[in-house]
Amino acid sequence: MKTVRIRLLWHKQAQFAGYLIAEREKLAEASGVRLVCEPIRFDEPGLAAVMAGKIEFAVSSPSHMLESKWARELRFLLAVQQESSLVYPVFEDSGISRIADLVGRRVAVWPGNEDLELKWMLRKAGVSPGDVIRVPAADTAAALFSGQVDCAQMTTYHELRHARERGALRLFSAAALGASLLKDGLAASREWLAANGDVAQAAINAILQGWTIAFTDAERAVSICAEARPDMSVADHRAQLAAIRQLSCCHAALSEGLGYPDPRHVSRVVAAMAAMADIGMTAPGYDATEIVEPRFWRAAPANWRSRTWAPAS
Repeated sequence: MKTVRIRLLWHKQAQFAGYLIAEREKLAEASGVRLVCEPIRFDEPGLAAVMAGKIEFAVSSPSHMLESKWARELRFLLAVQQESSLVYPVFEDSGISRIADLVGRRVAVWPGNEDLELKWMLRKAGVSPGDVIRVPAADTAAALFSGQVDCAQMTTYHELRHARERGALRLFSAAALGASLLKDGLAASREWLAANGDVAQAAINAILQGWTIAFTDAERAVSICAEARPDMSVADHRAQLAAIRQLSCCHAALSEGLGYPDPRHVSRVVAAMAAMADIGMTAPGYDATEIVEPRFWRAAPANWRSRTWAPAS
């Protein structure tokens, strides 16, 4: 039995329902592959662990990949979510009514190069990213609630739901300015894939099957997620899964299929990086879409990547 470890981008929760289902229901074991989901490790980024051979897959964004020193050695395999989940709320009474009002203000962002979308949004709004103070915080919502920052990076499916309970919010969205970037994708090293193609295929088949189950049998998925993370309420897992489904069952998932690693996600990151040249960011000097590896997605059983998860029209 081959073990394939998947490092998640956060703690186990409905955000990763398809992976957790594939692990819990042992969906790859008939092919001799055992999937193991690991929560985030703040002392060891997922891509670093992939390149060190400590794990096989990392849930990671194209931004993470292209901003890393290993970009050309990584491969972008799946994009379950097909649009950005990020928003940037401020309190209504903060005196901040437009993005330009963030100049000189403090914005909480997650540690580890999680702020490219924010910087691109600022740039598109005519604000120099250097004129906004970015404050790394593992809990961005807590940083906003405590008054440590004036604005905070949040996901629509998790932090924002709880932030709304703390007061009236005004939301800034990168999507509104054409600056949204994909947050969750699946990455592996080119070298490992070349040596372990059958193992990778079995794992990806199971992952896609897991996500299809998540989007067609919500209560089964919520039960597994609640078992994996019992400190979250069943209601929170259920609401989070519904939000993840909305982010996933759209765009390329409708035209190509569930989990399609759309090269446009990579192209958008390149455009964002190119727009940051004046603050020292260098866009890739090669065709960055070469990191997209769709062959495993294409070879997966059609019923796990087709529109079987979509509601009847």
